[in-house]
Amino acid sequence: MNILRLGETEHGADFCVLREHGYGHYLLLLVETLALFETDGTWIKTEAETAFLFRPGQRHSYRAQAEKYTDCWLHAESAAPLLFESFPFGKPIPLRSAAKNFYRLFRILRDEFFAERRTRDSVCDLLASALIEMLAGEIEVRGPLFSRFLSLREEIFRQPAAAWSVKDAAKRINVSEGYFHVLYKKYFRTTFVSDVVSARIQSAEELLVSTPDSVERIAERCGYTNTEHFIRQFREATGSTPLRYKKDILGYR
Repeated sequence: MNILRLGETEHGADFCVLREHGYGHYLLLLVETLALFETDGTWIKTEAETAFLFRPGQRHSYRAQAEKYTDCWLHAESAAPLLFESFPFGKPIPLRSAAKNFYRLFRILRDEFFAERRTRDSVCDLLASALIEMLAGEIEVRGPLFSRFLSLREEIFRQPAAAWSVKDAAKRINVSEGYFHVLYKKYFRTTFVSDVVSARIQSAEELLVSTPDSVERIAERCGYTNTEHFIRQFREATGSTPLRYKKDILGYR
């Protein structure tokens, strides 16, 4: 593995990246803040301390979700594949309690990368390899159900209007409802219900500013059978009613 460049960056709330064809090499991101990432054409809210590894040529699109966006990034090239074929390239990998170890190792690598020591290249290669192996280890720790949960989560954000229920979701993955709750929280640091609400509110935000539909129709399109319930959840999530949100975004009274 050859490290091309690396660093740490902080951006404001308007930060946005779209690279249709990615880079001609691998890109590793250790994202320290809340963010929005596009995966398979769907925007997903990611928690702070989430990692991404993109293949050469893989599209990546992401933007800030809060007042700032902060990440550690590494560009590297390799003659051989860095990880196994089934590794979730371009997908969010929550670092959970291991986050401190990733950032600590990255900063040691950063210091070595910018040093002028004779052993710089060999030490950096070992440290970068360790960082990638740790990332692979995070996937292995999650076990065989992780990819199924990840697919389910992506589908929630792709189809927020579907009649989502814990009972059906647990049956789909073939686990009990109690165990489903435990694993979902373990993998994504949020609950299934919270993700369903987030997906629906996110869809509503887009529909409010891109269609002439009424609030009632938008509620229906986002999976709500009760408009008042939709308005209440929208206000809790955004601090504004749907109509006020639309007026503020479009800039009219």
